[in-house]
Amino acid sequence: MTVMQTQPTGIARPGPSFRSNFMRLLAVTALAVVAATSAACSSSTSSASPFAGKTPRQVLAMAVNTALAKKSVHVAGDDNAPWGIVHWVSDAGTPQGKQIVAGSFTCTALVMSAQVAYLRGDATCLEVNLQFPRHEATKYAGRWIAVPSSSSEYASLVSGETDSSFMTGVIPWAPLRFTKPTTIGGKSVIGISGGLGPNAGAVGTNVLYVSTAAPYLPVAFVVHGTDSNGKPLTSSGHMSNYGESVVVTEPAHSIPISSIPGTS
Repeated sequence: MTVMQTQPTGIARPGPSFRSNFMRLLAVTALAVVAATSAACSSSTSSASPFAGKTPRQVLAMAVNTALAKKSVHVAGDDNAPWGIVHWVSDAGTPQGKQIVAGSFTCTALVMSAQVAYLRGDATCLEVNLQFPRHEATKYAGRWIAVPSSSSEYASLVSGETDSSFMTGVIPWAPLRFTKPTTIGGKSVIGISGGLGPNAGAVGTNVLYVSTAAPYLPVAFVVHGTDSNGKPLTSSGHMSNYGESVVVTEPAHSIPISSIPGTS
């Protein structure tokens, strides 16, 4: 699930044979997004910066590539949006991942492979993330739901749950500019500020903070915006433990989403 978006979503993990192609595909996607910003970037940083002479686009591409090479990241974040207020923790790996959400609703999402993801949560979680009718959401609350890649709910469920899809999701869009250097969690960082992507379902600003010390990894992101109904939303997250081992255990018992009335 990518709670940063207008609605939280779930997770997906590519299988072993799919892993390398998946990473390359998402890396190219991320760089294509970065390259698309080149027409409207601010000037380069000052000579005193470790990024001296580089534009926001160049620093963004470097940070994203470095993060993708690590193949996993731990992220803790908070969202305040029209659908609720939640705290979430993700371990986005390659190919597996998991996310736990608590607050206005409670969810646990697991991605096992490119073919299936699992979600367990309260009734609101199932309504928000899988579009369950209220009656079915109440009935299946607390039970693992298996969502195959053939399901119409799979793509949104798995968005942001692997390392590469998460990094792609936090890229700010043009026009880009640098923010003033600051400190986050004891680390010196510089922000790259831009807009939200065309598929975000919202308008606003997205700042990705990048460490000014090698290897120049993304450290945090902060989003402020309004949704399509003009309602405010905020999201923030802190990244750590790049390169960690992400191991997800498949639920012993689950219910296929196709067997639940009113779902797909």
